Amino acid sequence: MSRHGNQSQDFELNLAPIIDCFTVLVTFLLASSAFISIGLLDAGIAAGGATTPEDKAPPSVQVSVELQPSHKIEIKVTGKANQTFDIVPTNGVWDYDKLTAQLNTLKQKYPDLGGVTLKADENVQYGEVIVGMENIRKSLPAVLLGGF
Repeated sequence: MSRHGNQSQDFELNLAPIIDCFTVLVTFLLASSAFISIGLLDAGIAAGGATTPEDKAPPSVQVSVELQPSHKIEIKVTGKANQTFDIVPTNGVWDYDKLTAQLNTLKQKYPDLGGVTLKADENVQYGEVIVGMENIRKSLPAVLLGGF
């Protein structure tokens, strides 16, 4: 009988170094993701119809709408005109009718206005941001989420 006939094919795979490498990798990815922030998120929907030319000039004003935890809505216009409009809550709830009316007035005054940046305080609930975005889209279809 030869010695090679009785040798076992079993061996033990040492996974500890591989697990250590993945642990370090996951820890590094989690730590580095804390430094990533999104400044602006396009939450608009694509509208059907004719496309606009790409070389179009930027709008003369930029409008941002900020939802505050006290249910106050602040509209800031910057650019060609610098104005701030405060919409105070009625009976402790958001006054989206006044918001829509003010955005329609701004749209008539500045026809090249195509979108709004929506910002919300960190204490404003996610559902309220979505409702605010839906109400803004009644006046202007392009809504950008900002202030992250």
